[in-house]
Amino acid sequence: MGLLEILKGEQPGIFKTLANYENVGQFGEYATEFALTNDNLNGELVVLKNIYIPTKGKTAEIDLIMIHEKGIFVFESKNYSGWIFGDKEQLNWTQCLQNGERHKFYNPIRQNRTHIKALAEYLRMPESEFLSYIVFSERCTLKKVPEDTNEVTIVRRPDMLKRIRTFLKTAPVKYTHDKIQSIADSLSSLTNRTVEEKQQHVDEIKIKCPFCGGDLVLKNGRYGQFWGCSFYPKCTFTRKATVEELEQATKK
Repeated sequence: MGLLEILKGEQPGIFKTLANYENVGQFGEYATEFALTNDNLNGELVVLKNIYIPTKGKTAEIDLIMIHEKGIFVFESKNYSGWIFGDKEQLNWTQCLQNGERHKFYNPIRQNRTHIKALAEYLRMPESEFLSYIVFSERCTLKKVPEDTNEVTIVRRPDMLKRIRTFLKTAPVKYTHDKIQSIADSLSSLTNRTVEEKQQHVDEIKIKCPFCGGDLVLKNGRYGQFWGCSFYPKCTFTRKATVEELEQATKK
């Protein structure tokens, strides 16, 4: 957390941090939202968070959307530490920690591409209208990630506003006040989800592979039953099955 950025209103100070911190992932989204608001960007804009877009009978949760007069920005927040490695089209990216541990996570470019597709279908707009921003924590180093394109920007949070301002400086105005409000109104109702609806979304994720989106299959292993991806060996995700899940599986 930089003192200059706090003084400029681009990052939350210590008191706002303490008041709004729930967990690492949630705070990453809050810090991104904080940076996008507080008069940090020129032009008319509306920021929405935690939008549940209906798609194919399920929902896709988008971290943040900024509807700006010069474009619609779709943000995927990743609050990881360590070194980050990944290519544009590969299935999984890698997080390397100082202790030598390596963890795989689903390619965020693919993840946000899925979000944008669902959003475009819901709003009946072409996918080319949306700008994908993958925002990583200041606690990580983007060791090897794809270069920015017209569609996708990958950035650490402290550099996010600078990149957006560079884009806005030369981009033409695309949306009127009425259009911005119309899009915001269409999405606002999707942010006010009930506890039951949010839990349903979590349950949908649980039965899908978080790496590739494939179905998880119950398998038997040396140490008991576990969930494995149906796309194995292309995808090697596994996780231990809980007692509750095993009980539920036997009832089906």
